[in-house]
Amino acid sequence: MILKEFPANGFFAGTFRSPTLPALLLAPGLLALPLCAIRPISRVLRRVAARFIQQDAARVDLDVTQWHEYSIEWIQESCKFSVDGNALLHTDFSPVAPLGMVLWIDNQYAAWTTEGRLGYGTLENPAAWLEIEEMEIFN
Repeated sequence: MILKEFPANGFFAGTFRSPTLPALLLAPGLLALPLCAIRPISRVLRRVAARFIQQDAARVDLDVTQWHEYSIEWIQESCKFSVDGNALLHTDFSPVAPLGMVLWIDNQYAAWTTEGRLGYGTLENPAAWLEIEEMEIFN
C-alpha cells in the first residue's frame, strides 16, 4: 500500500473523515499508546489507520501578511477550500457531522514520518497573530 504524502509544515487546507466509534472502544488504545514509540509498530499502526481514516490536503502558498478571503464549502458529498475565489482543494472526503471550525497559529509540531519515526519540537517564529474581520456560517 502506498501512502499519500501530505503537507507537513506551513499553511495548508485539509480534511479527514473517520468512522464514528464509541469512546469506550478507543480506551484500550490508550494502553497501547507507548508502543507507538517503537518504529516497526508505529509503521504498522499508520498503515492500519490509513485504511479507516481518509484524508486529503493541499498546501496553501500565499502572503499571509495580506488580507485574503477564505471560504469552505462543506456538503455531505464533498468539501471545497478556496482563497480569494480560487479553489485550492476540492475533495470527496467530507467529514462526518457535526463539523467544527479550528483556526490557530502555532510554532510547535509533532508528526509521524513515513518511516514511522516521531518528530516534534518548536520552530523559531517572529511575533504572529490571527485577525478575522468577518465570519459567516450557513446551514
